[in-house]
Amino acid sequence: MHKHTGRAAVLGVAAIVATVGLTGGASASPAPAPHTAAAVVPGPNTVGTAQLKNQAVTAAKIGPSAVWGSMIHTNTIPLDRMGWDFRQAIAAADVSKADAIKSSSQIKAGTVDESDLNAALQAKINGPVGTTYLKNWGEIFRNTIGNARAELGQSSSGEGLNFNVPTGNDAVMWGNEADFTGKPVALSAVKYEVFQTGENSAIAGNMPSIKFEMNPDVAGATYTTLVYSPDNSASNAWTKIDAKADTGNHWGFTGTYFNTGTDRCGINGSRCTLAEALAVLGDDAKFISAGVGKGRDNAWHGAIRSLTVGSTTYNFTAGGVLAAN
Repeated sequence: MHKHTGRAAVLGVAAIVATVGLTGGASASPAPAPHTAAAVVPGPNTVGTAQLKNQAVTAAKIGPSAVWGSMIHTNTIPLDRMGWDFRQAIAAADVSKADAIKSSSQIKAGTVDESDLNAALQAKINGPVGTTYLKNWGEIFRNTIGNARAELGQSSSGEGLNFNVPTGNDAVMWGNEADFTGKPVALSAVKYEVFQTGENSAIAGNMPSIKFEMNPDVAGATYTTLVYSPDNSASNAWTKIDAKADTGNHWGFTGTYFNTGTDRCGINGSRCTLAEALAVLGDDAKFISAGVGKGRDNAWHGAIRSLTVGSTTYNFTAGGVLAAN
């Protein structure tokens, strides 16, 4: 029995030696028998976005613990590869990281409310606490001609209403035709504050005007503009000008009726003071608008900082018009 077993072992060794001889060298150990492998977790980028159909990934297809953050590289699954329910879930999720929103394209229009902004940004939008900018102030287009423009803003002279009147053929009027229209003509006080330049002052009588469009209620006339144009103010400085207290003949009416007689305060005639101009009007004269303007006469570049009509001063700031009584 033992001899037989030994002989079998010798035969096995001989078979191995014969194998080595045939292959010309030592061979590797035989491969183990096949067996069922354990489940393998996919590594990063195993599935490329090109392999996913649009909207193929839905919330229902992802189990509560099937995907870990470490398995997905940043920005590897675009939104258009996700199903609608998944997009809804993302849209409803809270954004907790300060840098989670990287561009305006990631914000749906109309979703950011003023209350979502920080206090500093809200202050820039609304102005100082308690500030209420007035509506209805802006260019009066029927009196704007050519390339002249008036715009609230900031300049080297400070905040104000900046005028840009390129040539004597251009004109602009800026004011309010909503809040004044239909009100009786009453001018207990009229003032404005102007920034003049040396270039403007090189031409005599080259100043912006205070203008009141109105129905004069006289001799059948239904429209005129009462214009105040003073002498040049100091150059390169802000100057407060009291138009009512001005004793010069700096007021004049537009229109045929007022410019066909010598005693009607026509703008093309000798003009007059404010008291004399108001005396020409009928008892039921009504405002149409109030504002400031320039042209058509000479080019002018400068600014106006405020306009006072009656008991109210309208301050022109970069953010809007503010009223002070």
